[in-house]
Amino acid sequence: MQALVIVINILLILVALVIIVAVLMQQGNRAGLGAIGGGAETFFGKSKAKSIEAKLSRITKIAAVVFIALAIACTILTARISNIKEASKEAIALEDVVTEEAAEETEEEPATEEAAEPAAEEAAETTAQETEASTEETAA
Repeated sequence: MQALVIVINILLILVALVIIVAVLMQQGNRAGLGAIGGGAETFFGKSKAKSIEAKLSRITKIAAVVFIALAIACTILTARISNIKEASKEAIALEDVVTEEAAEETEEEPATEEAAEPAAEEAAETTAQETEASTEETAA
């Protein structure tokens, strides 16, 4: 995902340069007395200039659309990457909490087992004494 964002950023820079060059190469609209009568240009000169102007205008429009699309794509991908990073941080934090709780339970269990061992030994001794007593009664 990071590589895709880098590629999109590089394309954004290149498209921005194309837009800059295309806009700078276009001639400005000359408003003045020459615009009323068509100026001193001939029909062929006007057509040639118009075709170059039309191409530059078309290039500018296409580059602008591509630039906007790439900017939106870059924004969406960056947002997804940051959401993924936040989610992974939350998952790691949750995993740490679960691990700590499991470690605390593991530390508590031996203490309860140690307390249960004497009780189990006492119960075993009591059972053994009862068995001996019942054996003696049966034998008597």
